[in-house]
Parts: sequence; structure tokens; C-alpha cells
Amino acid sequence: MRAYWDDGARRNAAWYVDTSLGWDDPDMDTFFATGRRIVEVLVDDAPVQPSGDQVAIEIGSGLGRVCVALAEKFDRVIGVDVSPEMVSRASQLVDDPRVSFRIGDGLGLRSVDDETADLVVSFTVFQHIPEVEIVEDYIAEAGRVLRPGGVLAFQWNNTPGARRWAARRAALSTLQRSGVHRERYERHAPEFLGVRIPLEPLRRTMDANGLDLVGTAGLGTLYASAWAVRRPGPLTPGRAG
Repeated sequence: MRAYWDDGARRNAAWYVDTSLGWDDPDMDTFFATGRRIVEVLVDDAPVQPSGDQVAIEIGSGLGRVCVALAEKFDRVIGVDVSPEMVSRASQLVDDPRVSFRIGDGLGLRSVDDETADLVVSFTVFQHIPEVEIVEDYIAEAGRVLRPGGVLAFQWNNTPGARRWAARRAALSTLQRSGVHRERYERHAPEFLGVRIPLEPLRRTMDANGLDLVGTAGLGTLYASAWAVRRPGPLTPGRAG
């Protein structure tokens, strides 16, 4: 994942974060404006609000568009991304003392201490991760870093046909590597195509990690969203039941 997103950041960082932009001349004003719209959907219009406004964490922060919008609501925002190249570019683009970026290991939030965050958010990230278990690990990590009353808000690919998609992904990535049916922008790589995940295993993972699911939207689509609250009490983390 790190090699793929580093390469994408070098080729056209803004476009790989948001492929609705034009490839040749991405409009960065539009790019950062979409960060505010994402925060409106995942935070402002959410079925639940975090109990505090001190620290927000973004999983897969890319160039920092969501972090910038979150900084208007939280005292401190930390963006975590697997790509050092994305982190470097985000640090150059975002000049806000409330926002910082960290290189993640692609598996969790190891650099964030237990029960220190009021919000963990992720958008157009889980849909690209090639293994369900990694998505579950990120959810487990969110349960660890959130304070009681903190909120996890995330988007993922909930389109039906998870097993069929895995087979199709394998075929497309093989053709991509062979050059027989190469997609121009390298979007047929497993690191872009990602996984489709039913709600139930994610619900079990949330429950096993102290998170109560309180709302969903867009189920059955690429842009499904879920919100969960970190319940009070000691946490005994686990992936899923």
C-alpha cells in the first residue's frame, strides 16, 4: 500500500486522493472545499456528536483536505497516512498550527495514545484497502484511541458481492501487471480496487472494541457510512466476534 500511494502522490497527488478532479490541472480550491463537505456529512450532520472537541484523528489523511476542515471544530487534528510522500506534501500545503501529519504503518494508529481522541474519521480510505482484516484492525484501533463518548465516523464500500468482487479484482490486477489490459491510471491494482465489506463483520468488530454502532447511511453502495460511539468502561480489544 505504501509503494502504491507513494507512486500515486508523485504522479498526481490530488487526483489520486479525489479522482473527480481533472488529471491535467486539479483545482485545489475545489479540492479543499470538498473536505468541508465531507466533514459536514460525517460530523455536522451525523446522528451523534463527539463529547469533546480537543483532538480529531483522520485515518488516511492524504493531502489534508479533511484535516483542514476538522481544524475549524477541534483544538488539534492529527492526520495519519501510510504514504510518506502524501504526508510530506500535506505538510507543505497545510499551514495551520492545529494540524499535524504522521506516517502510519498501514495497519493501525500506533503513534496515538490510548483514549486521547474525541473523533476518528475516515473517508475514501477503507474502500481501497485490499484486506478486510486491515479495515477491522483500524476500527479496533479507533476503539483504543477514542475517549469514552468519542465518535468513530467512516465510509466504506458496502456494495453487495464481496466474494465476486475479490475474484474480479484478482483478474483485473493480473491483467494490469501483465500489460494485456492496462488501466491508464493504475486503478486496477488491488491497492486501489480494495474490498467490499458487509456491515455485520464491521459491527462485530466495533462491539468487540467498545464501540456502539448508532447509525448508518448509504448501505449497499460504494459510499456507505457508519457512526459509532466509544462506550464507557475498560476496554478489552479484539477484532471481531
